[in-house]
Amino acid sequence: MTRRALQGPPLRRNPPVPREELPFPTGAQLDLVKAAVLPADSAAPAWRRWKARGIPLEAVDPASGRLFSHLWTNRVAAGIGAEDLPLLKGIYRQTLANNAVVLDGAFEVTQPLIDAGIPVLFIKGSAVIAVAGSHRLGLRRIIDADVLVPEADADRAVAIVRAAGYQAKTPDYGLPLPAETNHAWTCVTSNGSELDLHWWAFKTAGDDVSMFETARTATLLGRSVLIPSATEVLVAAVAQAFSGAPARTPLRWIADAMLIFDLEADLIDWGALLRRSRRPGLTLGLSSGLDFLAREFGAPVPKEVLSELQRRPVSLRERGAHLAACRDLRRVGRLLFQLELHRTRRLRDPAEVPRDFLGHLAQATGARTGKRRDVFERQAARAVQRLTRPETFSR
Repeated sequence: MTRRALQGPPLRRNPPVPREELPFPTGAQLDLVKAAVLPADSAAPAWRRWKARGIPLEAVDPASGRLFSHLWTNRVAAGIGAEDLPLLKGIYRQTLANNAVVLDGAFEVTQPLIDAGIPVLFIKGSAVIAVAGSHRLGLRRIIDADVLVPEADADRAVAIVRAAGYQAKTPDYGLPLPAETNHAWTCVTSNGSELDLHWWAFKTAGDDVSMFETARTATLLGRSVLIPSATEVLVAAVAQAFSGAPARTPLRWIADAMLIFDLEADLIDWGALLRRSRRPGLTLGLSSGLDFLAREFGAPVPKEVLSELQRRPVSLRERGAHLAACRDLRRVGRLLFQLELHRTRRLRDPAEVPRDFLGHLAQATGARTGKRRDVFERQAARAVQRLTRPETFSR
């Protein structure tokens, strides 16, 4: 075992993810999100139920706190009292200011890509804000801006952004980014906000060409941008909640999806959604997520679509990954994620991806040296660190 391996980063014991931060909401969260997104006949009773629980708005869990801007927007329908409005209004204004800064930074970084002829698609939260309209810029907080470029342009796009002077969020010492094992690259803009430059729309490899083929123009901060179709925005909102480890944003996917149903239900192409669900890792998340939205929120999901999704065969790996996302089985989830990433990489580029799983791990994790020996060294170093922790001898 090398000294480098033994001197690796210290072990950190991850605390369990609270129940409130798993994909499906608790009873209290369900009442709150219904009050935030549904019409008056459902929102008002939900708000009264939530208030009857005696939870002050200042004491809610972080996931519920992300709904405050939605509650402000839906305050009349929900019948929210005057005593709660100042806090909600303040959060909405903070969110609006934050989003303006994040989007301004994103426009600055992506302009060199557009000038170079690379298509840039604003996805995830930015797309949802564009759908909501300029009059509701503060509806949903954007932590960082997410954009998608064609996979074939990934290396060139990162090189252009670097050449423009933008640095990676975490130091990479200017080394080439292995795009075949990563889904995105994060940089810091001049105003301190962050931008995630994606070449895969999800964390595992897959064909996202359809997102560019069906893209449309929209307006963000008065600027014309490309965003995905209503179908693709819905797919991303629902499927991302069940992709990999718990995203710790359980209510946001519900609010995003219901916004699409509210404003663009007529634009959803259900046949395209079924075809899109065949992308690796999406079937089970879309099936369970859309079924939940139809049952609890009356989302207009055709029964035949749900039936088709539920009939589809799903691999044991996808079932395990879905269970890990919903139950906070992070170690299991990480293993299953790497198994799925190995499978999808092999499908797309069998000549460059090792047939054995250990070879994939050597390429995709740790120092990414491609040396299988380093995987064993890393695990052995962790075992030694566990054995030499002070608490091991204090028991």
